[in-house]
Amino acid sequence: MILNTIPRSAAVVTGYRSIRSTAPSFFQAVALVLGMVATGQVQAQSFDTIYARIDGLPLDTVLLRQSTATDPRWKFAFATTLVGKYLYLGRQEECMRAAMRALELAEPMKNDTVTARAHYTLGVAFALANDVNAALQHYNTALRINEQTKDSLRMGAVCKEMAVLYNRLGDTQGSLRYMRRALAYGMKDGVRARGMTVMARCYMELGNLDSAFYCAQLANVLKEPGKDPYGYSSYQGTLASVYAARHEPDLAETYFKRAVAVADSFDLPQPLSSAAAGYAKLLMEQGRKEEALTWARKGFVATQGTRQPSFIVKASSALADAFQANGMTDSAFAYLKLCNAYRDTVTNAQNRGQLQSQLFAQELKDREDAKLREEATIARVNNIQFGIIALIVITLGIFLLIFSRTAVVGAKAIKNLSLIALLLFFEFINLLLHPFLDRITNHSPILMLLAMAAIAGLLIPLHHRMEKLITNMLVSKNNRVRLEAARRTIEELEARPGEGGAR
Repeated sequence: MILNTIPRSAAVVTGYRSIRSTAPSFFQAVALVLGMVATGQVQAQSFDTIYARIDGLPLDTVLLRQSTATDPRWKFAFATTLVGKYLYLGRQEECMRAAMRALELAEPMKNDTVTARAHYTLGVAFALANDVNAALQHYNTALRINEQTKDSLRMGAVCKEMAVLYNRLGDTQGSLRYMRRALAYGMKDGVRARGMTVMARCYMELGNLDSAFYCAQLANVLKEPGKDPYGYSSYQGTLASVYAARHEPDLAETYFKRAVAVADSFDLPQPLSSAAAGYAKLLMEQGRKEEALTWARKGFVATQGTRQPSFIVKASSALADAFQANGMTDSAFAYLKLCNAYRDTVTNAQNRGQLQSQLFAQELKDREDAKLREEATIARVNNIQFGIIALIVITLGIFLLIFSRTAVVGAKAIKNLSLIALLLFFEFINLLLHPFLDRITNHSPILMLLAMAAIAGLLIPLHHRMEKLITNMLVSKNNRVRLEAARRTIEELEARPGEGGAR
C-alpha cells in the first residue's frame, strides 16, 4: 500500500537501498536489474519500436547510424529503411544493394517475419528495376511466409505492392484484383491509404469516376501534412485529379494547391512535379495560360534534382503544352523535343535496369548456391561423425564379445554384426570420398557408380577375411568358456559324494 503512494522510480530506489544494506552483492545485482525493468530502462525492443525511432530520419543520418550499429536487428531495420528512401529517390542500384543487405542480415536470425520482410524489400527493389518476374517471385515468397505466420497485415501490404506493380504494367484489372485481396487481409492506415490511391487511379483509367472518387476520399486520411508529407501530397493530388476528371474545377484547384504547397515545402520532387503538371492542365482548360506556365515551370524545375526520367517526361510535356497555349511555339518545340528525348531515356533506363537486375538476380542465386553447399558440407561432416560413433560402438561391442570371459555368442550373431559394420564402413568411406570423386569425375553418375563398385569390391573380400578371423577367435573362446564351465560342473559333482560320506 505504501508503494502505491510513491512514484515508481522512488519505490524502486527505496527497495534497492534496503536490500543493499542487508543482502550480499548477488542479491543487490538482482534487485538493481528488477528496478531497471520496473522503470522501463531494460526492455527488449521490438521491430515496431525500432522502426518508430528510425522513421523520419534523413538519408544521411540513416547511413551514418547504420555504419555504427552493432545490433543485427538495428542493422536490418536500417537496411530496409534505406530501401524505401532509395525507392523514392529512384536510385536503383543503391536500392538493390540495401535490399540484398537486408536479406543477408535476415538469414542468420532464423525469423520468418524478418525473412518475409527481406523478400518484400527485394520485390520493391526489383520492381524499381522493372524486372517484373523477379519482383513477383520475391513478393510471392514474402506472401507465402506471411500466410504461414498468419500475419494478415503484412499479407495486405505485400498484395498492395503487387497491385502497384500491375498498375505500372497497365494491367488495371490485375491491379484491382490484388488490391481487393489486400483489403480483405487488412492493412495499416498508411498502407491502406496508399492502396486507395492505386484503386482510384485504376478506376479513373476505367472511366469509373464515382468509384475513383470514393477511393480517393478514403485515401484522404491525413490531416497533418508534417506526419507524412509525401503521403499527404500524393493523396491531395489524387483527389484533385479525380475532381478535375469530374469537371469540378474549383474543388480540383483547392486540392492541387494543397498538394503542390506541401510538396514544395518539404522538397518532394515526385508529388510536386505530378501535382504541378495536373494543376497546369486544369489552368489551361480554364484559359489561365500564364498561371499554367508558372506552375508547369515549377514542376519541371522540381525534376532537375531527380534521377527519374519518367518524372521529367511528364513535367516537360506539361511545360511544352503550357508554352504552346501561351503562343511560344519555339519554347514549346524545344521542350517537346526534350520530352521525346527523355522518353527514349526511360526506355534505355528500363533496359539497363533489367540488365542490372539480372546481375543482381545472378548474385542472389550464387549466394543461395553457396549457402546450399555450406549446408551440404555441414550435413556431410555430421554424418561422418555419426558414422564414426556407430563404428566405434559396434567395434567395441565385438571386442567386448571377443575378450569377455563368460559371454557365448553364436556365429549367426557375429555374421549380422559384421554385416552392419561393413555397411557403416562403406557409407563412411563414401562420405569421405564423395567430394573428391565428384570433382575428378566431373559429376558423372556412371563414373561415380564405377568408383563405388570398385571400393565395394575391395571391402567385401576384406570383410570376409575379418569375419572369418573374428569367428575363429570367438569359436576358440566359446570352446574355452564351455570347457571351463564343464570342468567346474564335474568338480562340483565329484565333491558332493565326499561331503555325504563325511556326515
